[in-house]
Amino acid sequence: MRRVVRRVDPWSVLKFSMLFYACMLLVGMVAGVLLWAAASTTGVIDNVERFIKELFALESFAFNGALLLESTVIGGLVLVLLGTGANVLMAVLYNLTADVVGGVEITVLEEETARGPLV
Repeated sequence: MRRVVRRVDPWSVLKFSMLFYACMLLVGMVAGVLLWAAASTTGVIDNVERFIKELFALESFAFNGALLLESTVIGGLVLVLLGTGANVLMAVLYNLTADVVGGVEITVLEEETARGPLV
């Protein structure tokens, strides 16, 4: 069976993309917070701060965890908006191109699976 995708609804792409990228941001943030907590507990953060302080001959150097978290959230939200906008733009461009070339043709096979009685 042949099917042709002639149009992709930009509104659906917007909703799906926004939800997908927001979930990816949430997963990334949770993973980042857990990794930061583990690194802080094991002393890795202190070792890195001490290494950077010695490497560049600084009098003091310390990571500001709250500022890092805030910056990551803001940067992540910007990436969510940019990714969603890019996906919607691609959907609109696909619709315009599909009007010219006729869309994407997909071949779908329908197979019947014969199941015998389970004994």
